[in-house]
Amino acid sequence: MLKLTENSKIYIYCTAGVVTGGSELLHQLASFLRDNGRNSYMVYYGVDAHVVPEDYKCYNIVTSEEVEDNSNNVEVFIESQFDWINRNKNTQKFLWWLSVDNLYYSSGRYLSVYDYWRFDKKYALRILKGRLHQLIFQRKNVFKNTFSLKQLSQKHILTGYQSEYGHFFLKKEGFKELVGLKDYINDEYLSSFSTSNKEDIVVYNPRKGIEYTRKLIQLSPDIKWVPLQNMSRKELIETIRKAKVYIDFGNHPGKDRIPRECAASGCCVITGSRGSAAYFEDVPILGKYKFDECKASMHDIIKTIKETLRNYDTCIEDFEYYRRSISQEKQEFENQIRLIFAL
Repeated sequence: MLKLTENSKIYIYCTAGVVTGGSELLHQLASFLRDNGRNSYMVYYGVDAHVVPEDYKCYNIVTSEEVEDNSNNVEVFIESQFDWINRNKNTQKFLWWLSVDNLYYSSGRYLSVYDYWRFDKKYALRILKGRLHQLIFQRKNVFKNTFSLKQLSQKHILTGYQSEYGHFFLKKEGFKELVGLKDYINDEYLSSFSTSNKEDIVVYNPRKGIEYTRKLIQLSPDIKWVPLQNMSRKELIETIRKAKVYIDFGNHPGKDRIPRECAASGCCVITGSRGSAAYFEDVPILGKYKFDECKASMHDIIKTIKETLRNYDTCIEDFEYYRRSISQEKQEFENQIRLIFAL
C-alpha cells in the first residue's frame, strides 16, 4: 500500500481541456482527497490551456505545473500514461486502470507489439507498420522505449481497477498488488424519475457499436430511436428521463457511465456481452436483457426491445437492484479512497 505522511502530495495527471467520464473521475478523486485533508493536485498536460474546465469547477481542485520528486509523494497514472512511471525516480506510483480495452487504443507509443498481437492481430499490424514508418522515415526508434504488460506487472506497483472486468484481466496478466477504485455517476442522474412521464423511446450512444445498432434500427423503423449526442448534460438528462429503453451493443472497456445514468433515470437497459457487460458485478441485469452479438438473432433483440417498451411498468422492476447498486457507488468509491490513501 501507499505510505503517506501529513505532508505528502498526490499528483493526478489529466489531459488538459478534456471533458469526459474518465476526466471527471480524476477530478472527483482529487476533490475528495483535498476535502479530506490530503494535498492533491491536478497536473494537466497537452496543448490546451492548463486550467480547470468549467464543468469541473464544482469540485475542490488545485492545479500544479510541477511534480516534486519526493518519496512521500504519489503520482496517479491512468493507462494512457503508464510509460511515464520512470520520469520521477523517488515518488510512489499508483496505476489506475479506468479501462481495459482503451489501454490498447491509448498506448501506441509504449506497449509492446506482442501485447497488441494478443489483443487484436490486425490492430497489432497497424501499430507495427506505424513504428516501422517512424524508424525508417523519421529516424525515430520507438521500439527501444516499449515494454510489455508482463514487465509492467513485475514492477509491483500498487494498481487500481475500475471494474471487475479490469480486476479479472489484471489478475490474469500477473498483477499482484490490486485494489478496487471504482466510480460513481453524477448526482444529477440520481433524482427520482416518474414512470408516467415515460414515452416509447429507445436511446443509444452512437459512439459505441454503431454498426450493429444501425442494423437494428433498419430492421425496426417502427421504433422511435434517439441518439444521445450533441446534448448538454441538462438535455441528456431530460431525454433519458423520457425514454423507456437504453441499448448498448458496443464494447464495454470499463464500468461505463451511460448505462448507469440511463438505469438511474428509469430506463430498462439492454446490452451486448462484451467487456464489462459480461460481468454481473459491473452490469447487474438479468440475462434476458444481455445478448451475445456474435450468436444472438437481431430479430430476438428487437422482440425483446418491443416487449420491454410494451410492458415497461413491469419490466422496470427488473432493474431495481441495478438502480440500488448505482445509488451506493459514491459511498463505495469514498471508502476505497480512504483505504488506498490512508484517510
